[in-house]
Amino acid sequence: MADTLAPHLPVAHPTVAGRRHRLRWSQVALYVALTLIALAMLTPLYWALLSAVRPQEVVFQHVRPVSWRTFVPQELTLQYFGEVLTRTRFPRALANSLFISLTTVVAGLVVNSLAGFGFAKFAFRGKGLLFVVVLLTFMMPFEAIVIPLYMLIRQLGWVDSYLALIVPAIPHGLSIFLFRQFFAEFPNDLLDAARIDGASWWRIYWRIVAPLSTPAFISAALMLFIMQWDAFFWPLVAANSAAHTVVQVEISRFVMQESTSWGRLFAATAMAIGVPMTLFFGLQRYYVQGMTATGLRA
Repeated sequence: MADTLAPHLPVAHPTVAGRRHRLRWSQVALYVALTLIALAMLTPLYWALLSAVRPQEVVFQHVRPVSWRTFVPQELTLQYFGEVLTRTRFPRALANSLFISLTTVVAGLVVNSLAGFGFAKFAFRGKGLLFVVVLLTFMMPFEAIVIPLYMLIRQLGWVDSYLALIVPAIPHGLSIFLFRQFFAEFPNDLLDAARIDGASWWRIYWRIVAPLSTPAFISAALMLFIMQWDAFFWPLVAANSAAHTVVQVEISRFVMQESTSWGRLFAATAMAIGVPMTLFFGLQRYYVQGMTATGLRA
C-alpha cells in the first residue's frame, strides 16, 4: 500500500538519456576536430611569423626533423623589420596599398549599395537579366578578363596610375548581391510612408536604409579591403612602377633569381598580414551578422 501511495518520481527514459549522451560526445568530437583543423591551419602561419624574428641562418635549421626547436626560438632579432622599413620600398608600398584599399572601400560601398538598393526595391525592364550578369561577374575568373581590361585601361590613359588600380575594383558583384539580399527584407510599407511624407529616394537610402544596414556595409567593406590588399596579378600588370607598387608585389621582390632574403621576406609578410587581421578581428562580429543575415534571406 505504501508503494502504491508513494509519489511517482520522474524517471529519465533510457532512450532519451542515451540520445543526450551521444549528443554530448558528438559535440566533444566536433570541438576536437575543429581544434585540430584550426591548429593545422595556424601552424604554418605561426612558423612564418616566428621566422620573421629569427636570424636568417637558423630559419630552416630545425625544419627537418620537426622538433620543439622548430616552434620555440632560441634567438630573437628585430633586425629584418628595421631593414624592411628603412632599406627597402616597403613603406611606400604599404602606403600605396592602404590608400588604394581605403579609397576602393569608400567608393565601392556607395556604388554597390546603391546598385543593391535598386535591384531590391525598384522594378525595371531587364532587371532579372542584369542581376544574372552581376552574379556572373564574381563567378568568372579574373584572369579571363585581364587582357580586355588592360586594353581598356590603356585606351583611357590610366596605365601605371592609381586609377587603374582603384576604378576596376569599385563595382563588386558579390557586394552588390550582399546588399540586394539585405535590402530586400526592408518592409516596403516603411519606404512608402517615407515617400508619402515627401522624402526622396536618396534621402530614404541615406537616412533610413543605410543606418539600419551596418552589418551589410561592414561585411562589404571587409571584402573590398581584403580583395585590394591581397591583389597581386592586376597591380603587377597595370601599374608596376616603383611609385605605384603595392604590398604583395613588393613582397615578391624579396625572392630573387640568385637568392632569397628570407628574413626580410618573413618580416614584410608579418607586417602585411597584421593590417587585415586587425581589421577582421575588430569587425568580426558585424561581418558574421551581415553574412548570416544575407544567407538567411537568400
